[in-house]
Amino acid sequence: MGLSLTYSFKRLIRSWRLFIALLLGIVLASTFFSGINVGADTAAKQALDQELSRALVDLVVTPAYGFGRPETKIGLLSSENVTEAMNVIQQFSDVTPNGVEVISSGWYPSQMSGKNLTSPYFRLVGISQHSHVYDGWIGETPTIDENKTYVWSGSKDAELLDVGDVIPLNFTMTKVNTYGSVTVLSFLLNLNVTGFAQLSDEAIALAMGQYQYYSTVPEPLKLEYTQNLLIVSWDETIAKILDLIYDFSPSYSPINTEILVYVDRESLISPWDVAGSTSRLNTLTLQINNAISKYGLSAQNRLADILNSYQGVSFGMRFTFIIAALPVFFVAWYMGSTVSDVSFNLRRREIGLLLTKGFSRRQLFWMFLLESALIGLGGGVLGIALSLTLSPWFVAAAGGQFIGTHVIGPDSVVLTVAFALIITFLSAYRPARRASNMATVDALREYMYVEEVKPYKRFGPWAAFILGSFKITVFLLGINFQAEMMRLGFPPANILLFFLLAIVVLIDGILTYIGPFLFFWGFTKIFIRGSLKFQEATARTAKFLGDLGELATKSVQRNPARAAAVAFLIAFIIGYSVQIVGTLASEQDFGIRETHFSVGSDVAVTLSSPANASQIMSIISNNVSNIESITVEYTFWGSAGLGPYGERMEFRAVNPNTWLSTTYYEHDLFSGNSVEKAFEIMRSNNHTIVLECNYAKALNKDVGDLVALTFGEKETEQLTVAGFFGIESPQTQDQVQPLYLSRQYWSYVPEELYNELKNNVGYSSAKFLVKLTSGADGRAVADMIRDLDIDVDSVSSVAEQLKQRQSNYIVTGSLNILRLGVIFIVVAASVGTALVTLVSLRERRREASIMGIRGLSFKQLFVMLLTENLAVVLFAVLLGAVIGLIVVRGTIASANSFNIFTYTPLSRRMVFPPEALLTLLVSVTLVFASTILPVMVMAKIYSSRLERTVREV
Repeated sequence: MGLSLTYSFKRLIRSWRLFIALLLGIVLASTFFSGINVGADTAAKQALDQELSRALVDLVVTPAYGFGRPETKIGLLSSENVTEAMNVIQQFSDVTPNGVEVISSGWYPSQMSGKNLTSPYFRLVGISQHSHVYDGWIGETPTIDENKTYVWSGSKDAELLDVGDVIPLNFTMTKVNTYGSVTVLSFLLNLNVTGFAQLSDEAIALAMGQYQYYSTVPEPLKLEYTQNLLIVSWDETIAKILDLIYDFSPSYSPINTEILVYVDRESLISPWDVAGSTSRLNTLTLQINNAISKYGLSAQNRLADILNSYQGVSFGMRFTFIIAALPVFFVAWYMGSTVSDVSFNLRRREIGLLLTKGFSRRQLFWMFLLESALIGLGGGVLGIALSLTLSPWFVAAAGGQFIGTHVIGPDSVVLTVAFALIITFLSAYRPARRASNMATVDALREYMYVEEVKPYKRFGPWAAFILGSFKITVFLLGINFQAEMMRLGFPPANILLFFLLAIVVLIDGILTYIGPFLFFWGFTKIFIRGSLKFQEATARTAKFLGDLGELATKSVQRNPARAAAVAFLIAFIIGYSVQIVGTLASEQDFGIRETHFSVGSDVAVTLSSPANASQIMSIISNNVSNIESITVEYTFWGSAGLGPYGERMEFRAVNPNTWLSTTYYEHDLFSGNSVEKAFEIMRSNNHTIVLECNYAKALNKDVGDLVALTFGEKETEQLTVAGFFGIESPQTQDQVQPLYLSRQYWSYVPEELYNELKNNVGYSSAKFLVKLTSGADGRAVADMIRDLDIDVDSVSSVAEQLKQRQSNYIVTGSLNILRLGVIFIVVAASVGTALVTLVSLRERRREASIMGIRGLSFKQLFVMLLTENLAVVLFAVLLGAVIGLIVVRGTIASANSFNIFTYTPLSRRMVFPPEALLTLLVSVTLVFASTILPVMVMAKIYSSRLERTVREV
């Protein structure tokens, strides 16, 4: 072993040119593997940091048994108990300095006179001296004295209050005595308004008690509260009230007190050890619970749900990474095995000499493996270093973006080095075994093709081709067996069909990931390596080159195994690129369209009540700029009389004159008549309807038919069908019950019909759809509407929701990983093809020299070598592109088959925007360049050597 190791080092130093190709291949493979790991680690860590940043509080301490126990004071807190519990919690080393605060709150009526308050109730919040509410206090942090209060500037009635006003709050509580009598305690707390507080969103969420839900609040949308908020000092004001309540021992405490705890997240939470982080947090929570149990308090871990959710997200990203990295495994193995084959073939004389000098075959075998291990170790370390530099560039080039510092976890470092060693071992094992077992006489031969000794078997390729063809056919037809299985219902009527379909679903699910791989491998093995058809086609194609074409064709015929392998590699990579790029483009297109459809227009304003819709519309139109058009949409319910499961139908009343020019819609969602024709009919007749297509199918209604609909208890209308809306369920007419188990959409009626029926329809809602002028900022317009003094529930805009979607690392993380995978795989395949071409041409240096001696010029040699390589590459690119398009179409059709179970009626579509086409063009260009450039370089080298030899002679 020592002799083998020493010789391996010396051999690597002496023959660095030969081993540099293998090292380059391993470095590239390790870089790509590590780069995708960097993408997964970065995206997952950013997702965790994003969620943790929205978790305002780590642990929340509350009374262990709730509030209000008539027999005992358990659940009631005195100021002394709260203060002692806070001091105990602060002693834990994992709690940050000043990381414990108390917040008490409650709702209290006010009998304030002289003010026309819109809300008679105030939310009173008492904060302690070091409260995190002060962190979001805009301006100088105040000192709040006893019975002094600051009014939140965003309170509903803030404009009606002035500094110096006295706000009396009524506290009333009861308790049941031993013999059943009831004692009532009531008193007024007079608070003097000292000033008005401007708070950040985080501070408002803390004061409003929304810290446990803040992580669900989308950014950059504002927190909207229609409440009056008063902030007082806990130590100066609330503590005395708590003691009064504690002494009275009411049945129900009118004030809610919680202790908020902030832990040292840096020491407790690690994105690389989520299970350990969860365990450490749970342990700290348990210790705190044990320490404060004597005060009747209990701590809840608010970070546990985030970490548990992160584990699922991280696993999903890892799974995406594995799928994206599968081609890396193959490309790395193929490059390594091919280079090793040629390397050992070029070292035949060396192997023969070592055997004659007394080296055993075992020593040779271990020597070759040690050489590969050294190359693999070095390649893995270099790959990690390169990945940290190249990953952001590749993601940006693919249209993605990593925000923040890219990271790599320690597990990814170990995996990358292990990956490099394993790939190198797998690449070198069989060539090393074959080389070490070579007969001494054969080893002393200087030149022999490796392909001559490789056996060829047909069973494996045909099995792979059949399975792959099955999946490609499924993609081509757009069949989704899982959706078909769901439509059978449970329990199924035909149990045998159900089990057979379950088996097909399992096989089809596996083939979804490996089907194209099997197809390409089987196809190239059968029709390129195992058949003369491809070679004959190459010969016919190359006829215009004359003798050069014939030489190129014979070269392809002598190397069918290598030609098949190159064709498989390039076809698979191009197919994978088209599949990923097309799928990502489709998902992005669907996400944007879905956002526009869910909002309804550029901006949507949901009203608290439809009663004052016309006045509010006038206020918005007159006070908000950049509005091109605005329309109102009412939602209400009625019945089509389809039985107990389907009586309720959703209706949307719209203005036929302004709706089409304002809202976002897609023509494919309307049938029977074009959407323009249907709304033209609605403009001319108020008793018309664009009927939901599945109800129309169940009722057997066509355009022009009358449909009887009931609104409220007695109101029945005969409406003329002007068209249909939605996507149709594949159920037949007699399958009524599954119709109601799947998602149903809504029908459109004229606004005038709603005005006639609104007194009888019961509950209804309204929202405005606002279309903006070209180039207007949707976020700014939404903010202007929020700042108006109007009664609305919410304001949303497409610009805000798209921004939120782009800033959500959980959504964008996997997409970035896939983008990264596409770029890495294409570059890996290009470099791999170039390396294989280079070492293959190096193997044929004697043949090239003989051709040069016989009169072939540089141009003729270049054309011949290019022809034999380009034919395979061109065929593989076309094959990969066609299969990739089929896979994209099948994936989209499969996803669309679930539309009947979702809320949105939109369907995905196959799109290739300019940036996607550019990515594919770059991919194809790199593949062709990886063939042309090595041929040009090697042809030039051979010609130059021949010219030098002639000059020397």
